[in-house]
Amino acid sequence: MISLDNLRKRSGLVLGGVGVALGAFLLGDLMSSGSSLLNGGQGVIGAVNDEVIDYREFETEAQNLDRIFNSPQDRNVLRDNLWNDKVNDVIMSEQYNELGLAISADELAGLSFGYKSAEMSVTAKQFFGVTGQDVTAAQLAGVIQQIHDNDPQRWMYFENVIRKERLGQKYINLIRQGLNASTIDADVYYNEQATQASGRYVFKAFDTNIEVTDAELASYYSAHTEEFPQGASRELSIAVFDITPTQADKDATKAQILDLVEDKTVYNKTSKANEIVNGFRTTNDAVAFVNMYSDDTFDAVFYAEGQLSPSIESEMRTAEVGYVYGPYEEDNSYKIARLNARRNDSVQVAIIELAMDASEETANEIYAQASEMAAATDVANFEILADEKNVALTTTTVLDADRTIAGIGEARNLVFWAYNENTSVNMVKLDDQNSRIVVMMLTEVSEEGTQALEAVSAQIEIAVKKEKSGEALMVQFNTHISAASTIDELATAMTLTTEQVNTMAFSSNAIPGGFEPNVVGAFYGMEKGQLSKPVLGNNGVYVVYTDDFISSTAPKDLTALKKQLEGQLQPRANFEATNALRSLAEIEDNRAKFY
Repeated sequence: MISLDNLRKRSGLVLGGVGVALGAFLLGDLMSSGSSLLNGGQGVIGAVNDEVIDYREFETEAQNLDRIFNSPQDRNVLRDNLWNDKVNDVIMSEQYNELGLAISADELAGLSFGYKSAEMSVTAKQFFGVTGQDVTAAQLAGVIQQIHDNDPQRWMYFENVIRKERLGQKYINLIRQGLNASTIDADVYYNEQATQASGRYVFKAFDTNIEVTDAELASYYSAHTEEFPQGASRELSIAVFDITPTQADKDATKAQILDLVEDKTVYNKTSKANEIVNGFRTTNDAVAFVNMYSDDTFDAVFYAEGQLSPSIESEMRTAEVGYVYGPYEEDNSYKIARLNARRNDSVQVAIIELAMDASEETANEIYAQASEMAAATDVANFEILADEKNVALTTTTVLDADRTIAGIGEARNLVFWAYNENTSVNMVKLDDQNSRIVVMMLTEVSEEGTQALEAVSAQIEIAVKKEKSGEALMVQFNTHISAASTIDELATAMTLTTEQVNTMAFSSNAIPGGFEPNVVGAFYGMEKGQLSKPVLGNNGVYVVYTDDFISSTAPKDLTALKKQLEGQLQPRANFEATNALRSLAEIEDNRAKFY
């Protein structure tokens, strides 16, 4: 029997419990955020098969999920999971309704608690940390009431995960039951695997030097536009101005830290007299001195031999307490170190460090340079200014959902700018990022549709040459085949060499010359001792001649083969069914406009 104390203790640990259930159907939703009523384009984060997903409801649900998980995680990942789950919800709910699939209250209770000897779901076992024993009706009611009272939204989430997990299993099981291998399937498979062909072929490669005209390229492009899809993208030209210290800035930092080492005389306006101010070498309170002047606070740790920075290790080991070393350069800072104390073989060192940062004058000068470049009016002007200022330009393409930009890193705000409807080609964005200034120009806008002919001309030229050369080679082969009775005669007539193929399986899809499934099929499609017709392959045109077929003498075990085929076929239902449904669905994804 499940311990009720155990149930109560674990009722808040939903995160670990539901991890297993996030596989095929991802996150469960706490409320139905999809709406079939249009609420206006600005508030619509997307739609699935005309079912609208409202932005405000989606974001509220994401925040609720963040509270439920109650652990540090990337909010973008959480939203992505939630989106995928809502898409699956709409698509799969349509399937469940058409098939009449449902989960009854008793079934859900059984899956959640092993009630009435039902099998607990994997998620429930994870949640409660049990092996699936029964609980009584009274105990069940008490546990449910407690969870409902403490956190009803968490309980709804938990129930939805289990419910959708089970509905998904039912759906996949229905598909798996329909994926069976027949005796004919097993017999064909046996014959394909048990028979090997041997023979010869002649081959002539495509002529890659054949001339093609612009009209032929345009004609091929028009007939194959579906092969050249284009997603929406933006091309950016980017210059990065790093705000780094000049040598003068570094020298000023060095002078500043040197000024801290020795005593100095200062005029006290209150007493109207000169006073001696102790430096780092003579101060009686190194701790306070470090905390007052250093970029980092005092480190009170005593370091054993070999644990100090190599820059000061040997100096501090042999020095007397109060010894000051430096300034020295380390980690883009100037530092001075003072041996503060010894304890047995360990030493405590007081270190003042000042970062070698760019001065305000340097930062202003770099900003002025970036601002001048941001005034560019077109790409040519942008490139000229980059050359004058000796700053490198990089070109990159970003998609509307990108969160990073190559060479810059996290830059969602800049992607938003590139896709803003008010941003047009040749517009420039200056982005001050503290340690650097990014200047970028939008140089090209590509909308979703078909790639331009110019963009795919090289690819089309190869295809047209292959097609045109293939047609010419087919004519050549057909002319000589009519006068040849054997493959050797054909080879001689065309000044070609015969190639040998031995023990080739039907499933190989390859010959010694490369991947040529059409040629393999031609070998198996011919009677022994016959010449084939010309075969258009991937690399050229072939004619094949089958010398012999060798069949296996192993007895047919169609029962075992059927099980083998079903073992290969049925697992595909786990992912191919939902992928196919998703590809058929009408999905409008506007997340990039909001996040």
